[in-house]
Amino acid sequence: MAQMEAPEAEPGPDATLGPSVTKTTKAPHDAIFKSVFQEPKHAAAELRHILPGELASAIQWSSLKLEPGSFVDPKLADQHSDLLFSADALGSRERVLVYLLFEHQSTNDPMMALRMLSYMVRIWTRYAKQNSNSPLPLVIPALLAQVQGGWSAPSRFSELFATEARQLGRAVLPDFTFAVDDLHLATDEDLRQRALPDPATVTLWLMRDVRDRAALFAHLVDWADALERIARSPGGDDVLALLLRYIAVASGDLQLSEFRDILKGRAPAVENLAMTIAELLEAKVLAQGIAQGEAKGRAEGRAEGIEEGRAKGIANSILMVLAARKLHVNDDVRRRIEDCTNAETLDHWLVRAATAASADDIFGG
Repeated sequence: MAQMEAPEAEPGPDATLGPSVTKTTKAPHDAIFKSVFQEPKHAAAELRHILPGELASAIQWSSLKLEPGSFVDPKLADQHSDLLFSADALGSRERVLVYLLFEHQSTNDPMMALRMLSYMVRIWTRYAKQNSNSPLPLVIPALLAQVQGGWSAPSRFSELFATEARQLGRAVLPDFTFAVDDLHLATDEDLRQRALPDPATVTLWLMRDVRDRAALFAHLVDWADALERIARSPGGDDVLALLLRYIAVASGDLQLSEFRDILKGRAPAVENLAMTIAELLEAKVLAQGIAQGEAKGRAEGRAEGIEEGRAKGIANSILMVLAARKLHVNDDVRRRIEDCTNAETLDHWLVRAATAASADDIFGG
């Protein structure tokens, strides 16, 4: 199969994102997806897991190669990102195209199969323009879904039609299915059992939990070893820096200092880098705040309301972490947590909740 050139009329997100704070801040989910899974070895391991066995076994994964360009509608780039790969088919001279679409919006798209078809048509159209006398290549679509609540939309194109229309149009209706990796359904054990390199496995965990502070804290200790292995591997500092920036930007009000405190003594290399990045991000935010004059217009009463809301949110996160770790919370402990209005104290309790042997232990120290 001839090499495909980047499309001219359909620009998409940069497919060569590196671990910069600026790019990660603008589109954190897109940046982490492309930075990690544009690596063929990471993409191959993930696609082998996603695709049906018959297809996965027919592809020579060592030949996987990233192709240029994006096919997502630019207006939808804040919800979707994509990568296109080519690979040899085993026992054949044909090369196939494997299209991986990343869905990172908060709700399901019932028309995703239609959009997937439109992206496939764009791929074929571009290929036909560049290789006018060649047969069209096979395009294998797959979806990595970071949808809160799980993926439930149809993954088969014909399911978008009424039953009567499907029966009537069997001879003319195009049809295909796309494989879905629903991160909402993936447990820690599921992720570890996949034959993925550490950076890819940890990325999938973070993509699953990063928008849920309680879940992120509850599982952090279990992933400390993998984070430390990344930190100590060749080039691991850059990979870990990208992951930590993603946590800091995509997880809302989570502070990397809290993240560091949970890992203290368990992943020293991660702990040190987390603090460095936290200081850089804090300096960046402070500079932006001064430049924009964000503090100037805040009324004292509104600030108090924001602080009270933050305290309640942290208290709920503490209770969720304890529940996730199956630690019993008696009425006295619950009342003490819920009645506390000091966000700094609550942050301290939240860090301890991730490792405490009992609910009472979060108050010690």
